[in-house]
Amino acid sequence: MLTERLKGESGYTMAEVLVAIIILTVAIIPMVSMFDAGLKASMKGSNYDKVRMLANERLEKVRALPYNKTSPAGVNDSAVEIYRPGNPVTGTSGAFSYTVTTTYWKESGGTLVPDASDNTIVKPMMRVVVQVTWAGGNSYTTTGFTALGAES
Repeated sequence: MLTERLKGESGYTMAEVLVAIIILTVAIIPMVSMFDAGLKASMKGSNYDKVRMLANERLEKVRALPYNKTSPAGVNDSAVEIYRPGNPVTGTSGAFSYTVTTTYWKESGGTLVPDASDNTIVKPMMRVVVQVTWAGGNSYTTTGFTALGAES
């Protein structure tokens, strides 16, 4: 009697369940790899944002300093003294390393050109290049100018 009742029951067979599991597995595995790729892209974008912020912060620190201020008692507190051309300044911030390099520039014929004739003499304009590097050989560079203002 029990066997007759079970024969009349409709339901899934073991083969149907196995086929459904295989189909779901084939569909889910690529989605897992997409989540992994999304996470990696998000981390890379986050690092890029941090690096860009660090580079701009370093550039603005140089630009915020007085260009060529003569200080009493030989205190080095101007952009030209702290970031003298020919002497790169390096540092780290977390997992990132940065280098601030400066060069003197001048205007010649309506265009800006490097002026490396004598770095011991302060020139009226300085180009600041900040390069930030991090793991995997990645790097980001930003460039700006600072100059002797009319009020100096």
